[in-house]
Amino acid sequence: MSAGARLPLAEARAAALDVVSLLAPACEQIEVAGSIRRGAETAGDIEIVATPRFRVEETPGTLFDGPARVEIDELGERITVLLSRGALAPPLRPASGERYRRLVHVASGLQLDLFAVRPPAQWGVILAIRTGPAAYSQWLVVQARKRHLHVAGGALHRGGLGCGAIPCEVIETPEEADLYRALGLPFEQAENRR
Repeated sequence: MSAGARLPLAEARAAALDVVSLLAPACEQIEVAGSIRRGAETAGDIEIVATPRFRVEETPGTLFDGPARVEIDELGERITVLLSRGALAPPLRPASGERYRRLVHVASGLQLDLFAVRPPAQWGVILAIRTGPAAYSQWLVVQARKRHLHVAGGALHRGGLGCGAIPCEVIETPEEADLYRALGLPFEQAENRR
């Protein structure tokens, strides 16, 4: 969450939808999460969950080896373009990786927390956890443990904690409802999560 000012929900939601429209061409799936999705009165940041789109390109070969196939992250490319155009900016405290990026939405001044769903992560788990609030997300993780399951790497697992030496199975949760079903819990609408 940002340390800056909070915006009324309507303004924060408009900013989040602007971010979604900017990033959507490079995503298989994208949705607003966090306090905006829960319908909080104000928001101090924009949280987005996205499944990046990838394309495969062939690179020319060299004298010693032939052409190679390279997977291109279109979401990463799109962010680079938006940074160069000034629609997004780097934050004061940078954070960047394959699964999480912190940026600033320039038009609103809000921090943008972008969570990329990359295997083995599952959309349903990431969207539920990132919708929060934090205490609710922690409660979901505890509910998984009570059922001899665990959340790791953005996915729900059956088997050994951390999936080290003990065999471990990812439970498919393509939607939030699948996570609730796997946990044997009734589905809770985002605005009711406290």
